[in-house]
Amino acid sequence: MPDSELTDRVALVTGASRGIGAATARRLSAMGASVVVTARTRDAIQALVDELSPDGSTALAVAADVSVPAELDRLVESARDRFGRLDILVNNAGVLPPATRAEKISREDWDTVLAINLSAPWYLSCRAHELMKDGGVIVNISSTAAHYPSVGLSAYNVSKAAMSMMSRSCALEWARDGVRVVTVVPGKIDTEMVRPILDFIADRDIPPNPLKRVGAVEEVAEAIAYLVSDRAGYITGSTLVIDGGEMLSTAT
Repeated sequence: MPDSELTDRVALVTGASRGIGAATARRLSAMGASVVVTARTRDAIQALVDELSPDGSTALAVAADVSVPAELDRLVESARDRFGRLDILVNNAGVLPPATRAEKISREDWDTVLAINLSAPWYLSCRAHELMKDGGVIVNISSTAAHYPSVGLSAYNVSKAAMSMMSRSCALEWARDGVRVVTVVPGKIDTEMVRPILDFIADRDIPPNPLKRVGAVEEVAEAIAYLVSDRAGYITGSTLVIDGGEMLSTAT
């Protein structure tokens, strides 16, 4: 895609300190967008901003805990105050808890997973929608775990499945405002969060999917870049699965 395709647009990417979030921020910046990046700790996102925009003119780091609504308010206000608008939101921040059988999950742990993986994307999407006066695009990063259960991951499964319906509901309601909402479903991607799972299947010589390889964060970022561009202007309420065919071979 042309490097100027997103010129004059402003993107906000959560969970941008590493993995898919950092790769997405890099790709959108390369396409000309100004980017606001956020994560809980400032050091990593500030290093990313220094990389993308040494003079700070087209990138901004805002440390925030997405589980706290007041910090999400501050995040959106920071984007507005710095760049005056918001055109793209990528809800990438998420948490994958340790495997725990459903009856042994504490109420606190259950609430934490849903707060980060579901409530935060919903609330941030609503706040972003307020700034998308000329239309915009919201991308919610889900997981193949939204489509089939895994032993010990019921809270995670539920949060991602609910995110998919949240995306479709918002897409329906906000289409009249020119705001598109789409869901991206990565499979086994080479990220720090997924590394324990990748190590588990590698130790047992289990193919991760029919393509028999793990995906790269840049492959997900490239798909997101397409979805937020004008080339995807007729796509909303849809789900794009990027899993190397994993769901084709997994019992549901």
